[in-house]
Amino acid sequence: MYNVLAMIRAAQLAAVVIALVLVLSAGGYGIARGISADGQRPVTTWRSATTCQTGTAQEIPVVNSLTLPTRLPEGVCLTDAYYSTTSPTTLLYSNEQRDKVFLVAFFEGGTNPAPTGAQVQLGNLVGYVEDTTRQDGTRVYDVSFEKSGWAYHVTARLDQDNQVTPDELHAVALSMAEG
Repeated sequence: MYNVLAMIRAAQLAAVVIALVLVLSAGGYGIARGISADGQRPVTTWRSATTCQTGTAQEIPVVNSLTLPTRLPEGVCLTDAYYSTTSPTTLLYSNEQRDKVFLVAFFEGGTNPAPTGAQVQLGNLVGYVEDTTRQDGTRVYDVSFEKSGWAYHVTARLDQDNQVTPDELHAVALSMAEG
């Protein structure tokens, strides 16, 4: 009887040791993955953007691989930034009178589906322009391109209340494509 109990305890002890080894291995694997993945995560830095609230350049957190506009229409500045987990997804630009308003949007992983519209050259990059009039008569103008794994869009509603021009939107997109 003693041998049977000893064998059962030995089997239980072996099962506990195996379970402990598996738990420690899984923990070690998770730590190793976390360390190696940390080097692959997008690094966030602070970049300068002229904000409307202060009228001066302010630092905002931006993923390293993103490029902010360096040329803006006269009197236009960053009004607001909307963020996902680590990077801005949409930047709202306007002037003090709010008669020049446009959005700059960023999407990680490029454009899906493939971009449509007329091709336009943005420095060394090929971009696309969509000039759409909606059923309600609203005209929407969008300049898009891909750079460093991100899809960029410079978009505005063009009407009598918004005086930003297609040429100004192209200049903003070009400043990011070349930056």
